[in-house]
Amino acid sequence: MRATNVSAQRGVHPAPATMKSKARPRPGFLICLEIPRKFGLDSKIRANMRTLRLHLATLLVLANSACVTTASTFDVEPVVYDDRFYGFVARGTEVEILASELGWAEGPVWVAGLNALLFSDVAANRIYRWDDANGLSVYVSPSGHAPDDAPLSWRGSNGLAIDREGRLLLAQQGNRTLARMSAPLSDPAPDYEVLVSNYGGKSINSPNDLVVHQSGDIYFTDPPYGLAGFEQSPDIELDFFGVFRLTTKHDLILVTRDLEKPNGIALSPDQSTLYVSNSEAGKEQIIAIELDERGNPGLSRQFFDGRELISDGPGSTDGMTVHKSGYLFVSIPNGLAVLSPTGELLGKIPLGQVTNMALNATSSHLYITTPNRLLRLEIGDIR
Repeated sequence: MRATNVSAQRGVHPAPATMKSKARPRPGFLICLEIPRKFGLDSKIRANMRTLRLHLATLLVLANSACVTTASTFDVEPVVYDDRFYGFVARGTEVEILASELGWAEGPVWVAGLNALLFSDVAANRIYRWDDANGLSVYVSPSGHAPDDAPLSWRGSNGLAIDREGRLLLAQQGNRTLARMSAPLSDPAPDYEVLVSNYGGKSINSPNDLVVHQSGDIYFTDPPYGLAGFEQSPDIELDFFGVFRLTTKHDLILVTRDLEKPNGIALSPDQSTLYVSNSEAGKEQIIAIELDERGNPGLSRQFFDGRELISDGPGSTDGMTVHKSGYLFVSIPNGLAVLSPTGELLGKIPLGQVTNMALNATSSHLYITTPNRLLRLEIGDIR
């Protein structure tokens, strides 16, 4: 990984990445449609183009259904604004491609008990497992809507998490439910218990991402991305897209309805701050919501303004994860960014569209999902 230091300059566009293949992947094809944001397309046009891109991704799954475990690396040129960035990503670090030809990869979670990563392929309606010993394998299928009679895209689960009892939680956006797998992690089966399906007597939209508080409460985002037509879907019953909290007493509480498209969600290491991204076109940002020791929400503020990055390429402020030091890895247009605990942009890594990411148990590696690939990046310790 070659770095460009632009400590006082932003908007630099690094040269394209170069591939170094250590093994020859099985032949396949990749459909790529980028949204030309620089031409000032309005949000409706962008949304329609995003819908088209997502359906093309699903067609890729149907035409080329078997995923590939690859052994390739590539160099990228990060754009660095603060030398603290190098505390996480050393100069010369390469990005590994662990799997490719996925339909729409999302929602990674590291499971310490399995020493493995789980992640969703939303379009393929399954959850994959990846570990160093065995590579990629199907963990459970279907992960959401069954039978597969939902619209062409977005049948499966999106965000994944592990609760305090070591059970798998799923944001089943195709089913429009927050669910829990009934089977143990060591012996998975597509048997799910619905935890939430409605709010105030109305169906929730399509749960997207989730995080578990130390109290056991679950916070999750509920945008329209699992619905055909997104916000134009005739199936929408609520008049907002919210962030919710499901308590251990099974009370569903609205945390905020102030974000147009709440998406990624994460907690600070001390559990005192809830981070939520907004992926609405033209309003890309991350907010920080204060939490008390019981997880009750307080004041919120803008933590990071991502609007100046929208011209960088495809993607948005989407999924994120928080390092044990309090620094954040977040999805941004055309890649991922490293943010300080106060929201400073330390640097960004151009990877194309990034959907989400997760750290392993020791925080030595960052696993990154893009629409069609699973990537891995070695991470240092900034302490």
